Amino acid sequence: MAWSFVVLLFFATALIDSAIQALHIPIQGTRASVSNFRRQAGSLRPGTLALVNSGDISYYAEIVLGNQSFRVLVDTGSSDLWVSGSVLKSIDTGKDAAIQYAANKVEGSIKQATLEFAGHVVPDQAFLEIPSNSVNKEGQGILGLGPGSSSFISDQIGLPGGAPALDRIFAQNRSSPNYFTILLGRSDPTDSFNGSITVSEVLEDYKAILNEPKLNITTVPANMIEDQHLQVLLDADGLIGPDGHPIRFESNVTQTENRKQATVVFDCGFTLPQVTRSIAEAIYGKFVGSKFTQLPGLGGVWVLPCEQEVNITFSFGGKLYPIHPLDMSFEPSVVNLTDFQTTSGERGCIGTFQPFTYDRGSNPTYDMVLGMAFMRNVYSLFDYGDFIQNSTLLETAYVQLHSLTDPAEAHADFVSVRLGGVDTTGDRVLKDDNDARKKSIYYVIAIVAVVAILTIAVVVYFWRRRRRGIR
Repeated sequence: MAWSFVVLLFFATALIDSAIQALHIPIQGTRASVSNFRRQAGSLRPGTLALVNSGDISYYAEIVLGNQSFRVLVDTGSSDLWVSGSVLKSIDTGKDAAIQYAANKVEGSIKQATLEFAGHVVPDQAFLEIPSNSVNKEGQGILGLGPGSSSFISDQIGLPGGAPALDRIFAQNRSSPNYFTILLGRSDPTDSFNGSITVSEVLEDYKAILNEPKLNITTVPANMIEDQHLQVLLDADGLIGPDGHPIRFESNVTQTENRKQATVVFDCGFTLPQVTRSIAEAIYGKFVGSKFTQLPGLGGVWVLPCEQEVNITFSFGGKLYPIHPLDMSFEPSVVNLTDFQTTSGERGCIGTFQPFTYDRGSNPTYDMVLGMAFMRNVYSLFDYGDFIQNSTLLETAYVQLHSLTDPAEAHADFVSVRLGGVDTTGDRVLKDDNDARKKSIYYVIAIVAVVAILTIAVVVYFWRRRRRGIR
């Protein structure tokens, strides 16, 4: 959803509140024309749908519902489809529903209409039709791509009629693979693309993803099935911090056998990845000038110098996935905040890995939510396996990740964008190093002072002896 004026309201207002749950203030973007969008989509193979990238903070696709076009945010963190406005060629089921997100919900009538999505046609797809207003403008919505067990619509009208779109697509194409892939676009000096979604196939340029480790999707307890997400285990000590050392962490997920393995959710509905306060501090807290700050509309975030390069790496299935430093912080103007300075007097930027902005409850089923700032760095494949409702498949659902970020190229991008092409990153040290350097200087000064005092004392001693000798 990128409109020509204020385009995104995150977290506290209905559409983006519910989809991109870590920001809740207006975001500026540019609108791509429908004709241009269709040209992009037309250039892709059947089964592939182009995404429009709005400033690296939201990604939306065009679907056809009841022979009408809608622009929907794609969201791997939910499973239902809803649109605002009237779908003329639809059937009213006579039932209503509310779709609950982390910080908000939308309510409306459950209807059915023919859906066209990524080259697939799904008759009688169930969706929620909500009234359009100043926040949820007519013609927009959200398409959930997560496991169907969290569907609010199917809770109301049952299965198979209430099954989410992907479940319906997989069910009607038994001979095709039951996976979808997502490539989130980015804009930097060396890469500029919008991204895409594929269903039952992979992008030609990224077929290597099929050889990546299969990361089993972990399941939640049966009594919490509505909280099932696309989630996997991070390797033990699998988050390498800016100092090159693992960030120590103990999982709060009770069913996790190895508490050193964090359960992480892949959710492209979050602009800012959500982590614990201790992890966010371990990432940003050691930089000179960094400080945890409450910002209007954002809540608690780490603020750090814009010229500070931050590098972290994740490890899944024994493979390393470095994160682009431009995905580790962003400038205040991106979220319509005026420029500000850090505690060290430098221009301040906002850390993207944010301490949780909502309560996960006393028995959380995950430890982190890896949103867009992570997912831009990988090409992701999500195999539904035994998540398909009413399926007799025994295949375990899994995720495959293909790394897209080259650390050397990413460093050059950061130098170009944040440092004006002049690499000064070598001049920066961590707080611990800075403190150690200061202590070393103090020690040197102290030693020099002691030596000087002793030298003066010796000189005075011999001078006095000489004076006595002369007398």
